[in-house]
Formats: sequence, structure tokens, C-alpha cells
Amino acid sequence: MKVKKLIYAGLIFSLLLSLNSCSKRPQLSLNQKAAEKNVSRPHRIKIGFSIDTLAMERWQRDVDVFMNKANELGAEVIVQNAGNNIDEQNRQIHYLGEKDVDVVVIVPKEADKLTTSIQYLKSKNISVVSYDRLIRNCDVDLYITVDCYEVGRLMARGLMERTSKRRWHCILGAKEDFNMTMLTTGLRQALLGQNINIENVFYTDNWNYDLSYQYMQNLLASKKVPEVILCGNDAIASSVLQAMREYGINYHVPICGQDADIAGCQNVLKGTQDFTIFKPITDLAANAAELAVQLGRSKDAASLPGVSEKINNGEKDVPVFWLEPTLVDKTNIEEIIINSGFHSKSEIYQ
Repeated sequence: MKVKKLIYAGLIFSLLLSLNSCSKRPQLSLNQKAAEKNVSRPHRIKIGFSIDTLAMERWQRDVDVFMNKANELGAEVIVQNAGNNIDEQNRQIHYLGEKDVDVVVIVPKEADKLTTSIQYLKSKNISVVSYDRLIRNCDVDLYITVDCYEVGRLMARGLMERTSKRRWHCILGAKEDFNMTMLTTGLRQALLGQNINIENVFYTDNWNYDLSYQYMQNLLASKKVPEVILCGNDAIASSVLQAMREYGINYHVPICGQDADIAGCQNVLKGTQDFTIFKPITDLAANAAELAVQLGRSKDAASLPGVSEKINNGEKDVPVFWLEPTLVDKTNIEEIIINSGFHSKSEIYQ
């Protein structure tokens, strides 16, 4: 009896061993393991983002939205802030190239001083996206921006609708920012055939608002108060309004800006600034992130969704993704700015 029990126990033990050995996964070779790893972990797109400065409110928003969208799409983003220095931006672009990124998105400090850096990126098969400002005279794959020609046209039309005065001053941003060239081109297109005299165009070096403030002070001191003022952005408009307030100008001078920053929106509500031009920054940054990820995979900008036009940058016809600007005044500020979530009601009504 004991012998039978021992036999049965042996048979059961043998069966269990057999089942266990069948359930074990066969050992993989090193090559098989590497292949399996590649299948289970596809290449993660790596994006470099080179920006000339983060000192402005709007650029902080751009970067935040871009990074959040890119991360949501599974991409990694390395941000480099050049601190408003073109030499530093060139160094940082080389640094991003050494990090083996797939794409570099660039907000250029100066439109035509990145040629060597971009040649370096292209030599490593890294795609280049010119963000919001067109990079000139080099091999850029894609340009994504709000239509700055239309910004200039909207500003001109908006001012003409609000005043019949003819002596205009333009107080713009940095001359090396090609957006200012596009803006003034659109402005002059809209003013063609109109009896309007642009008495002076002042460019604010490095977007330094102390300079636009000082320029306005000098105008006032020389008794040359402009009848109409077109500003490169809302921050410049704020500096001009400050100079007029301190000088004691107690009547309204028609003035506009762009970007719909918080101070600009507040000035519009107070009536000291006639309007701002809203550029859909959230959409711009989110679309840029999506397009950068797709470009990193396909390397073909012309086939990207929404890219149907081209713009010549002095070197080539660059595929461009346009977004449209909107004029914002007291009548539509809640709809365009607050209801869209661009700024909260508490931020601009504080």
C-alpha cells in the first residue's frame, strides 16, 4: 500500500514539473531582447525650443502651452532662453544640436543672424521651425505665425474708423524683428490712397520699453504731440501712455497695440487705448507643438495639415502655417479674451 502511494505521489510530482516547465517563457537572446525593446518602446520625439527672451508676458505663455501640448503628445522638450542676446542664442542652438533633438523650434532674436547655427542643425538632419518670427536667409523647414501683414492692416483700418486725424506716429518694436517689417507692409497696404501722413517710424531697440517711453517724452518736450499713435505691442503702448500721463496730456490720443496682454486689455477698458490686436497665442503654441512632433517623424513640412502657402525668406520658399488675428475693443473683449479663457475676468477687471 505504501509502495502504491509513493508511486502515485511520484507521478503527481512529475506532472507538476512538466506543467511548470511548459509555462516558463523561453530564454531570449541578447538580439531578441533588443528587438523586443525597440518594438515596445518607439522613438520618443525630442524637441529643442530656442527663445530669445522670456521677459515678456506673452512668451512665458507660449512656452508653457507648447511644453504642455508636446508632453501630452509624448514628446520631450528642452527649452533654452537666450536672454535677449544673439550670440547666446547661437551657442544655445548648437547645444540643442548636440543633444540629438529631432526638431528645433526657434523664436529668433535677430532674423538674419542664425545662418551658421541652422546650417549646423541641417548637417545633423535636424528640422527647423521658425516660430512667430521669420528666420531669414537660411534653410528653414516651416514657419508658423499669426499673419503679421493682417495685423498691420487691422491696425490701420481700426484707427481710420476711430479718427479722422492725419498725423500718425509709429512706435514699433525691434527693427531686426521681421514681424515689424511685415506689420509696416500691411499698414502701408491699408493706407494706400488715404490722405494720411506717417510723420515718423521709431524702432525700439531690443523691445526695450524704456526707449519707447523716452522717445515719447522727447516728442512731448519738443511740443510734437502725435495725433495718432500705432504701437508695436501693448507694452510699448503702456510706456507711451505713461509718458503722456506724466506730461499732463489730458485729452485722448488714438492709440493701439497688439498681443492683448493684461495691461493692454485694462487700458482698452479704461478707454486710454482704443484697441489691441489679439493674436491667438494658445492656438499658435499648441499647433506649433503638434506640427513639430509630426515634422520630427515625417521630415516633410509641405505635407503637414494646414500648411498650404509659402513665404520667401531670402533663401527659399518656406511652407507656412498662418493663424488669423482679431481686433479687440470694448465691444468684444469679453467674447474674445474672457470667454476664450485667454485672460480671466478678475485679471483684467482688477
